[in-house]
Amino acid sequence: MRATFDLTGLGAVLYKEFIHVTRDRLTLGLALALPIVQLIIFGYAVNTRVEHVGSAYINEDGGALSVRALDALRASNQFDFVRVAASRAQLRDLIVANRVKVAFDIPPNFTADVSSGRGAQLQVLVDGSDSNIAQQAYSAALSVGAVLSSQFAGGPSLTATLVDVRPRMLFNPSLRSANFFVPGLVGIIMQLITVFLMALSIVGERERGTLDQLLVTPIGVTGLMLGKIIPYAVIGSIDFLFVLGAMVWVFGVPVAGSVPLLLALGGVFMVVALGLGLLISSVAKNQVQALLFTFAITLPSILLSGFMFERDLMPAVLQWMGYAIPLTYFLEILRGIILRGAGVAALWPSIAAMVALGSVLIVVSSARFSRRTA
Repeated sequence: MRATFDLTGLGAVLYKEFIHVTRDRLTLGLALALPIVQLIIFGYAVNTRVEHVGSAYINEDGGALSVRALDALRASNQFDFVRVAASRAQLRDLIVANRVKVAFDIPPNFTADVSSGRGAQLQVLVDGSDSNIAQQAYSAALSVGAVLSSQFAGGPSLTATLVDVRPRMLFNPSLRSANFFVPGLVGIIMQLITVFLMALSIVGERERGTLDQLLVTPIGVTGLMLGKIIPYAVIGSIDFLFVLGAMVWVFGVPVAGSVPLLLALGGVFMVVALGLGLLISSVAKNQVQALLFTFAITLPSILLSGFMFERDLMPAVLQWMGYAIPLTYFLEILRGIILRGAGVAALWPSIAAMVALGSVLIVVSSARFSRRTA
């Protein structure tokens, strides 16, 4: 019992640990700065109030009352018209391509029907893949329709609804939250596993000295780098198949689009994530630093990529930060293919951005890796 509470040497151990911590300035800086940085990002990124939803419209009437209806929708602060469609088919295409979340269709003779007291229908297409935004947009559209009916009737009317708003939920009619979150979780899990394994593998070998032993063999730097990347690419691909299977058969989220396209683009993202892990391993000096860097990348990826909160509702600075995160584009691809059945024509901006960003990551990380191993 006496040995259990023996504090002999406590001061010496504390002194030694403080010296060790203060000498490793990078680790100390990360440990002290990360909580503040994460708190600032979280505080500004988390916004559950839905407003200024990107919207499109087609006005087949062109009359005075149809213009008033569009002005009322703008004035509600719930909808921002960012696109004007040339046809009804284009309205749907804009939602499939995730250019807008809501689309309004004002039919021909809208002004004449409302002026005569017969009433007119206002078709509203709502992207149901994000259940939170869909529900609030649905309610806001109905509210604006009620206000318009009252205005056009000259006051509250108990007999007729002059503007009959007909919302139509696309892609997720039941508004299941799993249909929105589970595909996003697939991307989060794949990035976390791939980056984590890649970074810790190389940093661990560097700490154990086995990396230096490999460098004195006839193995080239490129061969060494590819030899380290390929096994984790295979592991990541197998994990991708497992989580997709769990998504479909456990959570009941079907794939509406092309499965081969989904698998191919998932493979591209694996390479991008491996490049990110390689970059971390070229910066981190030990496994603690690698863990902190992975943590620093993962949490902003969850918030700024649109996994939980709509990116359009964030401040402009955070939106621009989200453009530098590969997961932002992979989530667009995942939800586009799985939920909306989108193809290459609708997803090409996200595909091009992910490939470009991944190429930069791989080039930079390869150059740093070569320099560190030279």
